[in-house]
Amino acid sequence: MLRRSHCARNGRARLRLALTSGGAVSAWRRRPAMEKTVRLQGSQQTLLITLYAKALDNRSPRPLLGDELADEVVRRIDADFARFPLRGGQIAGLALRAKVLDDWAREWLARHPDTLVLHLGCGLDTRVFRINPPADLDWIDLDYPEVIELRRSLLPERYGSYRMAAMDVSSKDWLAPIAGGRPVLVISEGLFPYLEEADARLLVQRVVDRFPRGQWLCDIYSRFAVRWLARSWVARTTGAQFGDWGFDDPREMEAWHPRLAFVDEPRLSERAEVALLPARQRGLYWAYDRWAWLRRLGRMARYQF
Repeated sequence: MLRRSHCARNGRARLRLALTSGGAVSAWRRRPAMEKTVRLQGSQQTLLITLYAKALDNRSPRPLLGDELADEVVRRIDADFARFPLRGGQIAGLALRAKVLDDWAREWLARHPDTLVLHLGCGLDTRVFRINPPADLDWIDLDYPEVIELRRSLLPERYGSYRMAAMDVSSKDWLAPIAGGRPVLVISEGLFPYLEEADARLLVQRVVDRFPRGQWLCDIYSRFAVRWLARSWVARTTGAQFGDWGFDDPREMEAWHPRLAFVDEPRLSERAEVALLPARQRGLYWAYDRWAWLRRLGRMARYQF
């Protein structure tokens, strides 16, 4: 079902309203809201944390991401979100991470409209609605079957060339039904810390081998940071399991494939969104950009191949 020629799309008009976010989200909002009970285990529960952070950001007087749809989805979920003790800095950090990756994705898509987007470990992220690409752009949101089932029941339907796929991206043959031979944009937000290093390396190698060129947008962490996560309230609250590896330098990932090259990482203190934060948080981002040991804890990185 996922394998099809992108050439067949050349004659189609790029409809943006009824076929993409506009009409579908409006229809979804008109439906009676019924709370959905969520039954997720272990690491899968962490998707609720990132979703809740985006909802809290949206409720703030000066949101960084402004994800109204995430906020609405949270209100439709029957879950104890109060068990996630998110602080202001964590909320801002997760919202800013999403905003940076969104902006990077928009840049690539503007230059490569024939791209296939692979959003790995998508959870309940509403990125495809935030970016709202043309209806004929091939975008696949991938996650475990339980997550995709939940996603289908909670999020608005999106038409055109958008797909959801229930797949374990650490499995050997997950790429088999997905056609290569074209540019690809891979987004893996918050995915690598939950994988073993060997699985993460094979994932990157399989994707780079499959496609002639593309970009990979992700966040990466040092081994120290991942070990801290394994002892944090995130692990205690959800039972999430983390790997035991990481990168102190984003260029270390280049060793995973000869075609993979580090492009850049953002200077967060210079982003316009940071000016909306309280002075203390602005100071933290200033220090983050200037002190390498802070950046090693966790950073966003952009790669090309």
